[in-house]
Amino acid sequence: MNSNFKNMVSKLGVELLQTVRDAGNQVIDDAVFEERVWGFSRAVDAMLECGIPSDKIIAMLQKYWDLRLSEASAIVEAAKKDKITD
Repeated sequence: MNSNFKNMVSKLGVELLQTVRDAGNQVIDDAVFEERVWGFSRAVDAMLECGIPSDKIIAMLQKYWDLRLSEASAIVEAAKKDKITD
């Protein structure tokens, strides 16, 4: 019985530690994602302000941020809408 209790407590500790690590990793992943989005959003705003054509901006997003065509297009369109509403 004593070894079963030790085994149970040991497993509980491992599971608890993994849960804490997973939560911490999720916070880091979310922060990295937000920073990445902020970075290319600012770049798109700057390129639009400079008068760079949308197709060139989309190509740059695909090349330097490894975005799919649909993702890059959506980001450029969203940035244009934000400029109109500002």
